[in-house]
Amino acid sequence: MKLQNQKISNGVKSSKTIFLILSLFFVILTLAAPIFVRANGDGECPEDSVCIDNPLKQGDIPSIISAVTGLLRDIAIPLGIVILVWGGIQIMTAAGSEEKVTQGKKTIMWAVIGTGIVILVDFIVGFVKEILGVK
Repeated sequence: MKLQNQKISNGVKSSKTIFLILSLFFVILTLAAPIFVRANGDGECPEDSVCIDNPLKQGDIPSIISAVTGLLRDIAIPLGIVILVWGGIQIMTAAGSEEKVTQGKKTIMWAVIGTGIVILVDFIVGFVKEILGVK
């Protein structure tokens, strides 16, 4: 038993070590990136630099938020419909089992709630932008 606990303890220690090394690597990479790469918005790249085009195709934070929420909406609404259908299938295949019918009803309820929240995201983001005074 002591050997097994020692193996688990060593596994946890090695996981922590790997996590710390990776974290340190990403912090250094994040801090050093501006030294090696200059991203220009004017389309010109100096000879002694490496330039990267903006992959987001957005210039400011509100545009990025709108693009991300639009992408998430485009993914989440069809997914919500699929989950809604899955809940219906759960109810139809319950074969009289109250537990399975209840599970199907819960699946449908959460699919409707999730899809409703996704649909309301544009209104919520617009409301927050209005409160913050962002156009």
